[in-house]
Amino acid sequence: MVIKLSLAHVVSRLAACAALTAVAVGCGADAGVDDEDTVSSEDAILASSLVGGTFKLYAEPNATPNPSCDVHTSLTLSGDGGARAALREALDGLCEIHVAPQERQYRLRLAGTSCGSKIYKGKKRVFGKVREITITDHRTRVCRDLVPAKIIVAEADSAGALQTKYSFDGQPPATPATSTWLTIAPKQCGTNPWNGAQPAAGQEPSHLQGEAGEVHEFFRSQGIGLEQIGFAYPAEPMMVCMACSCPRGDTLVVRAASSADAQRLVADYGFAPIDDALTRAPTQCGTNPWEGGQQLANDADEAQQLASWAAGAGAPLSAAGLLDYTEPRFVCMACSCPRGDLAIAFPADAASSTKLDDLGFTRVGN
Repeated sequence: MVIKLSLAHVVSRLAACAALTAVAVGCGADAGVDDEDTVSSEDAILASSLVGGTFKLYAEPNATPNPSCDVHTSLTLSGDGGARAALREALDGLCEIHVAPQERQYRLRLAGTSCGSKIYKGKKRVFGKVREITITDHRTRVCRDLVPAKIIVAEADSAGALQTKYSFDGQPPATPATSTWLTIAPKQCGTNPWNGAQPAAGQEPSHLQGEAGEVHEFFRSQGIGLEQIGFAYPAEPMMVCMACSCPRGDTLVVRAASSADAQRLVADYGFAPIDDALTRAPTQCGTNPWEGGQQLANDADEAQQLASWAAGAGAPLSAAGLLDYTEPRFVCMACSCPRGDLAIAFPADAASSTKLDDLGFTRVGN
C-alpha cells in the first residue's frame, strides 16, 4: 500500500510530534527498537533524497585493495521507499579464509547537512544487539576542502565499539613525476646554501672541483642525490644588481638522481624543473663544432663559444653551459670519444629548439 502525504498533513504531523513528546513511536524518538519503527514518515520523506549506490568500505581512507584477497564491508544505499543502508562483510578473490557476512539493514533518517554533504543515522537490532550507524555522504559536497572519502560510515559493532570505515573511491591520480632536470639562480656574496660545503666526516670528497664540488657535498649531506652538476651562462651579457640577495647572472643546473630527490630540491630549495633545454655529449680533442679545433680554457668560455656557434647555425640560445657527472666516468682517448661531460643549451625560442634537434642535440626528459 502506498501512502501519499499532503504538505498540510506533513505539517500537522510535525506539530503533533512537537506537542506529544511523550509519544515516542512515530515521532522519531528512541524507544529501544529498530528504526524501521522509529523513523517517522517525515524523516523518511526527507531521507528519500539519498542517492543510491554500492560501495566497498575499508578501515583506512585511500585503501589499496588486494585483488587476490579483498576483505571489505559492502554497503548498498537505496532511496526507494525511504533511505536504506544494507551492509555485509564480504570477500573477493581466491584466498581461502572465511568471512561471516553479518548482514544487516538500516532504515535511515536525515540527521543534518553540512556544505552540501548529508548525514544519515539509523538503528537496528541485529542478533539481539542494537547497532547504530551514521553515514556521511560527501558526494554532493560543495565546500572546496579535502575529505577522506566520498562515503564515511561510523557503525557500532555487536560489542558496542564504534568502527569507522571509508569508501573506496578508486586509486587517486598519480602525482606527475617531477623532472629530474632542474635549475636555480645562485645569489651574490657566497650566500647560497652550498657555498663552503665540505665532505662529511669519513666521506670520500667529491671529485668535482670548485663550486660544483661544494654543490655536490652540500646536497649529498642532505640526503639528496645528484647525477650531474654544472653552470649555464647567458648568451648575451646581462645587468645584475650587486646586493647579496641579487642573482649573479649564471644558473646552477643539476640532474637529480630520482624524481623524489627532484621534488625535495623544488620544495626545500626553490629549484625549478627544466623542460625546454637540449643536451649533447661533447667529444675529445676540440672536435666539437663550437670549439673551432681548439680546446677552451674553462666551461664559461666554452659556453660562450657554444652560444655563438648555435646563433650562427640559426639556433640562438638564451643560455648554455657544461655539466659534469658526480661519479667519475671512464672514457676512451680517441678524438671521436665522448669527453665525459655534457653540453646543455637553452633555446631562445621554439624555432631554435627545432634547429638544435637538427644539430644533434637531444631534448631533456625526466
